[in-house]
Amino acid sequence: MCFRPAAVEIERSCPECGGKCPADATACPACGAELPEASPYAVPGAGAPGAPAAPGAPGAPAAPGMPPAPKAPGQ
Repeated sequence: MCFRPAAVEIERSCPECGGKCPADATACPACGAELPEASPYAVPGAGAPGAPAAPGAPGAPAAPGMPPAPKAPGQ
C-alpha cells in the first residue's frame, strides 16, 4: 500500500497585510512580517511539479493452467 499525502497546495493568510503565503513560509513574501509556526500537518513541496504519479492498481492474476488429460492404462 502507498500512503502518500494528498497533492494539494495549502496557503495561509498573513496576519499583517492579509496576503497569501505558502504553508511552509516563515515570513510573508509581500510585507516580510513573521508568520506564526506552520501546522505540523503541512507538507512542504506538496504538489511539486515533476513529482511522480501514484502507481496504478495491480491487475488480476492469471488463471492456473489445466493439467494434461490422463493416459489409458498399459500404454
